[in-house]
Amino acid sequence: MYKKYLYEKFGLPRWIPVRVLICLMMFTACWTNYMCRLQMPILAVPMIKALPGNESMGACRMEESRFRRAIFWLDPGAYLEEQILSERIAKEAEQEQDRDEGIGSLPSVERSSSRVRRQSGGSDGEQETRPPDGPIELFNGKPFDWRPEIRGQLIAAYSYGNVPGNLLGGMMAVKWGPKNAILWTSIVAALVSLVSPIFAQLHWSVLLISRIIIGLTGGITFPACHSMVAQWAPPDERARFIWSLLGGTFGTILTYPMVAAIAQNLNWESGWYIPSLLMLVWIFFWTILAYDNPVEHPGISDEEKQYILSAQADTVRREKPTLKDTPFKEIFTSIPFISLVLCHFGNIFLLFFYQNSMMLYLTKALGFELTKGGMAASLPWASRMIFGFFFSWAGDTIKRKEIVSLTILRKGATVFSHLLPGIFLILVGYVGCRLVLANVFLVLALGFNGAASISNLSNNQDLSPNFAGFLYGIMNTVGCTSGMIISPLVEEIAGKHGNPIDRWQILFWIGAAVCIFCMIVFLLGGSGNIQSWNEIRQGRDAERARN
Repeated sequence: MYKKYLYEKFGLPRWIPVRVLICLMMFTACWTNYMCRLQMPILAVPMIKALPGNESMGACRMEESRFRRAIFWLDPGAYLEEQILSERIAKEAEQEQDRDEGIGSLPSVERSSSRVRRQSGGSDGEQETRPPDGPIELFNGKPFDWRPEIRGQLIAAYSYGNVPGNLLGGMMAVKWGPKNAILWTSIVAALVSLVSPIFAQLHWSVLLISRIIIGLTGGITFPACHSMVAQWAPPDERARFIWSLLGGTFGTILTYPMVAAIAQNLNWESGWYIPSLLMLVWIFFWTILAYDNPVEHPGISDEEKQYILSAQADTVRREKPTLKDTPFKEIFTSIPFISLVLCHFGNIFLLFFYQNSMMLYLTKALGFELTKGGMAASLPWASRMIFGFFFSWAGDTIKRKEIVSLTILRKGATVFSHLLPGIFLILVGYVGCRLVLANVFLVLALGFNGAASISNLSNNQDLSPNFAGFLYGIMNTVGCTSGMIISPLVEEIAGKHGNPIDRWQILFWIGAAVCIFCMIVFLLGGSGNIQSWNEIRQGRDAERARN
């Protein structure tokens, strides 16, 4: 009765279906998950002292790249215009800095000497860092003097926990229900994130361990949400339910500019504190409004409950499956599922490539300021969300009208979710320092990946609605290993060389190759049909009862 009272007090009007509220709660669950996930990739820029000669201007601003000459054919006059504009801006900035430092009125020889000291990293221009053995201080904004290799490990640490977290999430959703699985792990993530600035001052390895813990908790969210989708979504609305899991994409859209702006205008410590406090507020509403299935919900109407249950008849069991019911052998030897796992790996590789490296690419290679880099990094995710909504609507329409088979729909969608992003990534590498073109191609690459909502992100629901959350846990376990690879790979290929554009071209080729290869595997072995092992345990129980 108490829960029913709370739902009636905080719930939506009766004319809004309860399943819409559940979609909204899953959307925000994925949103907060990505907020915790992205803090380190964003805050690594202000937290860690930049390499000498590449502190703010970026590789595109610091050198006359041979890449610019390679793309000269795109706009023959643009290179000269950009060079003249860059020289004028640099001269004006130098004069402004002379006035600020009081050397503008000095004789030319003394003024030149002061500029040389400033440019060579003398006391006037050196970036002050925190001493490794200093006392713990809050809100002073000083960066750490950590090597690029450490930065790469800190960014990758989330994936070290996220990989086993996804497998654990699938099992927790089965054993304790998706609501509780998300609730308790979100509490841990918010609290650990809240004290991360203190962990960083103790030692970078302590911060790394805390990121592994946050990754472990974050891995549980998506398998648990897929379990909720299986219980709440009528078949003809499933793609739109899956689209609600792009709440992580929406979280990325907001997190990049929000955290970057906080770090630039306040300090990087606040970039940890404020999102963590917002997440604790969200946890309160999740506790009240989220439920595992329609049968348990105290505020759902009988009409809506019967609509959902009847639409799912013969595909979803009403009782919660146990780990003993799970057909492990059949799952791990299923060719359609193995093909789906590889397809999902290609999708997650692309997402982690954006999450873990885009801020470095935009600020260190293209030369964006931190706040502007955060805004630019959020644009591809906004595109993915908008495209994803269109693809989800189109997928549900095609499925309802039976225009093509479900297998053809899933495989055809990978052309948009994997092939086109791969092509646009290659193009990004060949436009060099042309900022507008680079961002257009980045936006299109991740935008078309929104079709994943009707390809790999929905296919586990097709193969086995009863074990959809467990399947997604396995998929994401394998897929998130890419996050362990990408950050060290980025630092090895581009970061330790100062992030020149030609080194980033290699990385874009790698990302494209992985996406396209994984798509080919799914085209050969994927399926959209319910597998026999979806009800295999139930069938065995019935057979034993007859005997």
